[in-house]
Amino acid sequence: MKKRGMTPFIRLIRFLAIAAGVIWCCSPAQTAAAPDQVKTNVKVIQASTRSESVDPALRRIVPELESVFKYTGYTLLQEQTLTLAFQQPGRIRLPDRRTLQLTPTGNQGGRIQYDIRILKKNTAVFQTRILLKNNHSMTIGGPRSDHGVLLFHITGFMP
Repeated sequence: MKKRGMTPFIRLIRFLAIAAGVIWCCSPAQTAAAPDQVKTNVKVIQASTRSESVDPALRRIVPELESVFKYTGYTLLQEQTLTLAFQQPGRIRLPDRRTLQLTPTGNQGGRIQYDIRILKKNTAVFQTRILLKNNHSMTIGGPRSDHGVLLFHITGFMP
């Protein structure tokens, strides 16, 4: 009689053990997919020599900007964070009906490789490739816009 009374209990324990094993086995697979994703933050900045004002949101990176560029005024036009798979292009709208397209294309020695294009009417008017050290930033110059130049401050992170 005791065998019959314990059989449902033993079945429940077995079921819970199997369910826990399945959950445990599936968890690393979800974590393993994360390295295929690249988190990319882009600050679109209007730089100018006509102004000496600096957007408070950019104060932390102004020393870097001033060491590379000869502009005196910096305004943050927009900031966007994209989570992209390798070979997946991300797009950011720019002034003057242009689009910034960033595509993470690979990982070389802890560096993220990006193909970067500026499109106007779906045609590339600017194209470059950069290698960005993981969890670091780079600022690249872009086209003229509204009495100045657009700059792109790009930060990449890959787990």
